[in-house]
Amino acid sequence: MITPTDRNDAPDEVGGRAAVDQKHFVNQVRESLQVKCHLQLMLWLQGDFQRSLPHQIFIAAWGDFSRGLVQHDVVSTLPALRTSRIANRDISQFTSHLFHRWLGHGAAPFAARFENLTLSPDGTGRDGLDAFTTMRSVLVHGIRDARGRHDCIYIFLNNDPVVGPQALDHLRIMLPFVDTAVRQVEHLPCQNVEDAAPQEPDIPDAAGCIAATDLQLSSRELEIMDWVRMGKTNYEVGKILDISTFTVKNHLQRIFRKLEVTNRAQAAAQIRRLAAAIEDAPAMLAHCEACPKAGACIR
Repeated sequence: MITPTDRNDAPDEVGGRAAVDQKHFVNQVRESLQVKCHLQLMLWLQGDFQRSLPHQIFIAAWGDFSRGLVQHDVVSTLPALRTSRIANRDISQFTSHLFHRWLGHGAAPFAARFENLTLSPDGTGRDGLDAFTTMRSVLVHGIRDARGRHDCIYIFLNNDPVVGPQALDHLRIMLPFVDTAVRQVEHLPCQNVEDAAPQEPDIPDAAGCIAATDLQLSSRELEIMDWVRMGKTNYEVGKILDISTFTVKNHLQRIFRKLEVTNRAQAAAQIRRLAAAIEDAPAMLAHCEACPKAGACIR
């Protein structure tokens, strides 16, 4: 249970934690730019970063919170606390609660204390979740994506119930670099799954014709998806097509919105389903005459 208070007015009892000095700040920023994998992310968060934001468990959650299509990364040195061992359903209710509470704070960083924190839906401690019961405080901040509906929330859990008076300022300053570091890390295999999005039948029936809006990808977007389906990274796609990595990322965000998915694997799977449906479209058109959506079907 999270206590009602969200104020960060507790005294700093850790002892002598000074504000982030310039040299310390520059070193943290420089190290964040070197993060390329989950191990490097953990080493960065557990290194000198701890002087600014002490914590034992870090959670990154991103996606469309309004639809419950959210993925998570869990980073910690505690035993058994690994992203691959913790299902989204174990922590999605917890992260969603913190996300909406963050919005209630005007999308500003906030701190809270815990009492008897549990995460699994039935309140029992599954393997790997016991460590959460030792946490006593949390720091939360995030980034809203008003265009793409892929918001990000970053959660720092600590077994110390006392939150230092400078912690929120440190979190506000460091968040852009936390966000950059997390975005530089590729998805784990367990995150490239299709079950995060609502499943659609491979072949629509007469009452569910193939809508033209499902196929409204530009030639450039289809070209990018061809390379994504071959396993190319954003950087590699950019090099192949002679465009920037940022441009590739923007194209992918638009593709995700059009296909109503949250990641590359889901987008590739959706396109495969649509391609298969298109191949079957001639046989299906005979059933479309009586369909109320006939005007929107592929002709």
